[in-house]
Amino acid sequence: MTTPDNAALAADIDAALARLSDPVRAAGAKKYLRSELTHYGVAVPDVRAVVGARRKAHPDLTHTDIVAVTRDLWAPPVHESRLAACLWLEAYADRLALDDTALLAELIGESGTWALVDVLAGSVAGRLLLRVPRAEAAYRAWAAQDEMWLRRSGVLAFLLPVRSVQAYPRWFPVFAEVADPLLTDTRFFVRKAIGWVLREASKHHPDEVVAWVGARVDRISGLTLREGLKRVPEEQKAAVLLAYRGPGPRDRGDGGDGGDGGDGGDGGDGEVNVSL
Repeated sequence: MTTPDNAALAADIDAALARLSDPVRAAGAKKYLRSELTHYGVAVPDVRAVVGARRKAHPDLTHTDIVAVTRDLWAPPVHESRLAACLWLEAYADRLALDDTALLAELIGESGTWALVDVLAGSVAGRLLLRVPRAEAAYRAWAAQDEMWLRRSGVLAFLLPVRSVQAYPRWFPVFAEVADPLLTDTRFFVRKAIGWVLREASKHHPDEVVAWVGARVDRISGLTLREGLKRVPEEQKAAVLLAYRGPGPRDRGDGGDGGDGGDGGDGGDGEVNVSL
């Protein structure tokens, strides 16, 4: 097997993305994300296609190669190149190891936007947890951090595990333990993350999600409540919604009226498509 030139491979990916540039889309994306990065204006499916083609062409990369390409893609201050780095890790998630939680934390800390964080946390970190359960300790540590993107990531790392019917019994109790003390966090992207994971869990376990939310109506935000119960049938969530809206002042940081306590932070709704 010929040893790949990792820098050349990263440069090839970046060049392919640059050829897809759309200045109008780039200006819109930069404004939408309130981004300080350069934007090529390439749609996410197209970035994924570029990465996927190179993944198919290089099935035998070593762990060292994978990390090197990731870092080379991440280095330029270009949104699509950094997104490609995230998707590169996703494409080789089956080769990652426990120590790579440090790499993920580093990139998450430098992301500055849900559009990158959610791939690293909701997809890459989640896949790693399903393969390497000992990653749980790192994700608990992330969630305990006050830094918003790491905290969001410590929540979203459980998204794929609780979505899985097989993995749910093991990981929903852990997620619940991690999320419970975060319910009073007033930040949009933390609240939205908790609700998103609850929503995924409710697809197969609505009763358990309703019970968990119902026991916390005095502390949960309207945003988390709405997101978490979005897929639950009306008749199953009616009592919880009534209890939430019931008499008595509550300090949820959102006025008690179901507001989200924020304006979306970076202009997005704080959610990207993450699939197994």
